[in-house]
Amino acid sequence: MKNNLTLILILLFALNACKNNTEFKNEVALFTLEASLTNVPDSTLFYLKPISNITLDSAYVVNGHLSMKGQLKSQRPELLTLFTSSPEFIYTQLFVENENVTFVADKKDFPWNIDMSGSIYQDDTEKFNQIMYQKQKLENELAAMYSSDEKLLSKKVSEVKDSLDGITIELIKENFNSYAALRKFLHYKTKFSSEELSHLYDKLDDELKQTKEGIAIKLQSEFSNPKVGDKYYDYKAINQHGDNFAISDVKNKYILLHFSSFACYGSQLSLPELKSIYEDYTDDIEIVSISTDVNEELWHNHVVRDSIPWHYLWDGKGDYNEAYVKYWEVGTPNFVLISPDKIILERWFGYAKGMIDEKLSKYMN
Repeated sequence: MKNNLTLILILLFALNACKNNTEFKNEVALFTLEASLTNVPDSTLFYLKPISNITLDSAYVVNGHLSMKGQLKSQRPELLTLFTSSPEFIYTQLFVENENVTFVADKKDFPWNIDMSGSIYQDDTEKFNQIMYQKQKLENELAAMYSSDEKLLSKKVSEVKDSLDGITIELIKENFNSYAALRKFLHYKTKFSSEELSHLYDKLDDELKQTKEGIAIKLQSEFSNPKVGDKYYDYKAINQHGDNFAISDVKNKYILLHFSSFACYGSQLSLPELKSIYEDYTDDIEIVSISTDVNEELWHNHVVRDSIPWHYLWDGKGDYNEAYVKYWEVGTPNFVLISPDKIILERWFGYAKGMIDEKLSKYMN
C-alpha cells in the first residue's frame, strides 16, 4: 500500500510538472509589443499583420500607450507591419519571433527611425532602417531646396538613391549571414551576379541555408538573370481550378507571363487590358499569371472576384516562388513575353494604359 501511494504521488508530481512546463511553453511562445507614443492621438487604431496579410492583433492607443500580442506560428523570425490609416497612414516594420518587444517613439519617427528593444533580429534590421531614414531626410531636404526645379530635383534624388543603394548593398554583403540581410536582399537581388550569390550562399550557416530566403538564393545562383534572346525558364504550380499547370504545357503559342499580386495597384489596373488581349488574341497567345500572394484564400477570392479566365498560378511561397526567383523579379506587375519556340522576346516592369497592347502588337498578326 505504501509503495502504491508513493507511485501515485510520483505520477501526480510528474503530471503537474508536465502541466506547468506546458503552461510555461505556451506563455513564452507569444509575441508582445509595448509602445509609448507621442503625437499619436488616443483612440488611434493600430493593426499588426504578418506577410500573409492576416491580422495578428489590433489595439487602440490609450493614454499614449499601445499594447499588442499574438502567436507567430513560424519557427523563424517573421516580418510584421504595424500600421494605422486613421487619422493618417503611418507604419513601421518589425522583424521578430515570439518575444517581448518595446519601443518609445514620436509620430515623426515612423517608419524608419524607431529604436526597438527585445529582438536581436530587429537590431540587425535597424541597421538597414537607418539608411532608409537618411534617405527620407535627404529627400525632404532636397524637395525644399529644389521645389522650383522639378528636373533638377529628380536628378538630385536619383543621385541620393544610387549612393544609398550602394551603401545598402555593401551592408547586405557584410551581414549576409543574418535574417535581416537575407530579407533586405529580396529588393536588391538584381544587383548581384549568379557567381557572387553562389559565393555568398556558401558563407551562410546551416540554419539560414534552410530558410525560404536561403533556398531561394541558392536557386537564383543556379539560374542567370534571363535577358531578351535567352531561353525561357519553366515553372509549375496549381491554377485557380486546382489543377497542376506548367508554362511548358503551352504549345505553339506566344506566352505572356504576368507576375501579379491582389494587393498591387498596378496589377489590378492591368487586368482590363489583359482581358481584352485574351479575347482578341486567344488563338495566338496564352496569358499565364503568377501570384506572389502567400494566402491562398485571398488569392482565390481575387481570381473569382475579377473573373480571370486564363491560368493564374499560385504556390503560396510569395516572393520566393520558383518562377519569381528564376526570373529575378522584383516587384509587381512584371511581364515576360515568350515566343512559341520558348525564347524571351520582351521583359518589362510596371503598367500604363496601352503598354501591353503596344508591346504585343509587334508580334501579333
